[in-house]
Amino acid sequence: MSRTFARLTIGFGLLALSACASISPAGLIAASRLDPLGTPPDEIGVAVGVPDTVRLSSGDAVMRISLRGGSSASTVLVSEEVPLQLVRDEGGTIPANAPDEAVYVASLLPEDAARFAAAQAEIRRARESGVEGIGTLNVEVVGGCFVGPVPEGLPASTWLRTDPAGPFVPLTRRVDAFQATGGAVLDILSPC
Repeated sequence: MSRTFARLTIGFGLLALSACASISPAGLIAASRLDPLGTPPDEIGVAVGVPDTVRLSSGDAVMRISLRGGSSASTVLVSEEVPLQLVRDEGGTIPANAPDEAVYVASLLPEDAARFAAAQAEIRRARESGVEGIGTLNVEVVGGCFVGPVPEGLPASTWLRTDPAGPFVPLTRRVDAFQATGGAVLDILSPC
């Protein structure tokens, strides 16, 4: 029941990186294994790759879970957003898709994981009591900066890990967020 709950949108959320054509087969398999209501939040592994001229810091990305109901799923029944702690993968644990790509691995602080887990539990209780709705789980970059000239494009990649002992697998590969948003990326990125 839980797996059918969510439309899994791991990527740049605001940057609209939900281009299905860019989802890798391994990423699709990994996403299908993720139980968004039953997986402890600290076991949901996410990483994002951006050009090495873009700098991301903790809090520049968030993870959201929500349940909407009512006509056209327009009423927010449950919603939680937690900031992600971002660390640049300097050791190359996750192979970048290009020489100029910097990979950032995300994690949650314990208090944020607890808030996220509480929202998962609230959604499970709602579903068990018969509440109908559409659920989402997504990761969204909400800030950051760039060095040098204003980027002409913003190719971005995402990775997902559904088993804490397992590897990150590519979810999306080098989708240009500028093209996907018509340049709205500059609304969240500023010069460093």
